[in-house]
Formats: sequence, structure tokens, C-alpha cells
Amino acid sequence: MTPFAAAAVQITGVPLDPARNTAKIELHVRRSAGEGARLIVLPELCDTGYTLRPGLAAVSGPLPGPTSDLLCDLARELDTTIVTAVSVRSPGGGLRNTGLIVTPQGIAATGAKRCLWGAEPEVFTPGVPTEQAIADTPVGRVGVAICYEAGFPEVTRRLALDGAEIIAIPAAFGAARLHAWKLLTRARALENGCHIVAANNFGASGELAFCGHSTIVDPHGARKAVLAAGEGRVEAVLEPAAVLEARTAIPYLRDLHRLAVPQPA
Repeated sequence: MTPFAAAAVQITGVPLDPARNTAKIELHVRRSAGEGARLIVLPELCDTGYTLRPGLAAVSGPLPGPTSDLLCDLARELDTTIVTAVSVRSPGGGLRNTGLIVTPQGIAATGAKRCLWGAEPEVFTPGVPTEQAIADTPVGRVGVAICYEAGFPEVTRRLALDGAEIIAIPAAFGAARLHAWKLLTRARALENGCHIVAANNFGASGELAFCGHSTIVDPHGARKAVLAAGEGRVEAVLEPAAVLEARTAIPYLRDLHRLAVPQPA
């Protein structure tokens, strides 16, 4: 596969206002694709804004639903792959913070966030332990780690063992934990020999504040691009060959069996 451009979109979501947020999403997706991006990652809860307010259920849709339909239409029209995480209302009425991979052919994979941060368990039903969003796409095999989940090496390691070459991180990472965000985005890339494309929310959004610093990291752990502050996009060219190069140079995955670590089912 030849090198291709990827983009991480950084926005300040408006809590409980899908109309304003999806307008931002469409704007940035179109601009990213217009600049050549074949993979676009959006922040966590990009359509509803990241909030845990009681009104979240009222603005959350089903899956498929209005947000996934919009992303599918954009992916098909612009010939790109889009990754995010959205609040999904299940048939029983509960909410699931759901990772979503969309290609020009439609929804390729979904999987609910398993490791819920702070008060999220009061709002969301966690995914089951074996649940994950991972799929073959036109740009390679992509896996999703949603925000806090990316702090667990086990989550991204399982994605890598299941063939992920790119790990997308849709996030609403808090401003107080910028140090953790900077460290984990590089560490997850290095230890798995994967590209990381991490899209974060930025600034004040209701009662919360997010650290921005959306970033793209290569499989050697080198940061290729970062958007520290403000709304916008960060873009970089991903080299598919760098995955094998990194896994050969530091063969963590090859030698993992020496530790008798349980393999994914």
C-alpha cells in the first residue's frame, strides 16, 4: 500500500447541540478530504458534545442513525474512512459510548467503550470485555481505543495482535491530564508498532475543559504532527511500510509469547 494522508480533527463541542456540532464535523471532514486525507478521526462524542448531562439521552440517536448516516454519506462521497465515538441509544433505552469505523462502503465496525472514566458509568453501559471496533479499511486495518481506554496498554495491544496497523483514538481528554495524553499517545504507538491518529476535544465545553493536542504518531513513536490548541485539523502522511519496519526493529509483538501473556480469543 502506498503512503496516504490522515487527519485528526479537533473541535470544541457544544453540549447537547447536534445541529451545531455536525455542521462543524461536516466542515472539517470536507476540508480534510479536500486536502487529501484518506483517513479522518473525529473526537469522542463529536455530535452531541462531550457531556454527561441528563439531556444526553434525548439527543443521542440509534445506530444506524442520523450521525452515522451523515458520516456514511461523507465517506462515500469523499472516498475516505472516518472514525469516531458517539453516544448511541440502545433499543432498551440505555446509552453506549460507541466507537465507529465508517468506510465508503458504509459502517465497517462498532464497539462500545469498556473502560469508563469518572462519572461515565452513571450514564453509559460499558461494552463487554471482548468488544472492540476493528476493521479492514481502504487504508489498512484500523482499530479504535476511546479516550481513557488508550491509557490501558492491554486495549491497544489486543488491537495490534488482532492485526491493527492504525489505532484511532477519539477522545475528550481532560486539560488536567495533558501530561498523560502526551505520554500515552507516543507509548501506544511505540510498544505496538502502530500508527496513532488521536483526535481530542479542546477548550471549555460546558462544565468541562479538554487539553487539545490532537496528534499523529508514527510506529516508531515519533510525533509527526500536533495541534496544541484551537479548533482545526492536524494532518500527516502515514507510511504503511513503517509498521513492519518498527515491529522488526523492536519486536515486542514477536517476543510477547515469552511472557505467557494470554492471547485474544
